[in-house]
Amino acid sequence: MESGTAVLIGTTFFAAFVNGALGYGFSSLTVPVALLFYANRILNPALVLIEVFANLYVLIINRASIPAVWKRFYPIILSLLPGIVVGSYMVASIHPGWMKLVTYSFILPLILIQAAGIRRAIRSERLMGVPVGAGL
Repeated sequence: MESGTAVLIGTTFFAAFVNGALGYGFSSLTVPVALLFYANRILNPALVLIEVFANLYVLIINRASIPAVWKRFYPIILSLLPGIVVGSYMVASIHPGWMKLVTYSFILPLILIQAAGIRRAIRSERLMGVPVGAGL
């Protein structure tokens, strides 16, 4: 087995463990490590499939709560489409090396800040819904 594949499998299992324990963090742990071994064009489809099935499972388990959170979730859903279009264009046009650098520059400090226990509450969810959805 290739070393990149072995590291990706190990990272995926570790990230799945963290995701099961905390409820989030799979992509935050998997993507920065996996980008060292694979181009974003190869990595994204595989991770999207894993995330879709994991999120569908969580949605089915928690389906009774959907009406309670729908109003908070609606702005995120509306802003996903422009974010997907812009993100797809960027992935198709930017060199994988630069994509790795940009990804590390944004994600790694956020992970380290969160791991250090620094948290800030979002005071206006409605205001943040659109930027969060576009960024996803």
